[in-house]
Amino acid sequence: MDWKTWEEEEAKVYQPGTPVQLKRERGKIYYVEEYDAMLVPPIWLEDYPKPCYPEELRVVSNLFCVLPQLCLLPQKTLQVA
Repeated sequence: MDWKTWEEEEAKVYQPGTPVQLKRERGKIYYVEEYDAMLVPPIWLEDYPKPCYPEELRVVSNLFCVLPQLCLLPQKTLQVA
């Protein structure tokens, strides 16, 4: 896989609106605001003051939300990674 393909794949994973957790800050869920491969680190989160590297984040899936009314996340459209 060349760097261009890798960059495109990473951009798909961290699309705006994707729910993530900081690995060092369990329990709090953030949403990706922007992914810019030209920035280092490339991922900006909503309501978080500095950009992050992908290895600092864990993508949160909505697979555990069987019923929307029981979902623990705020009302946003979730994306499965």
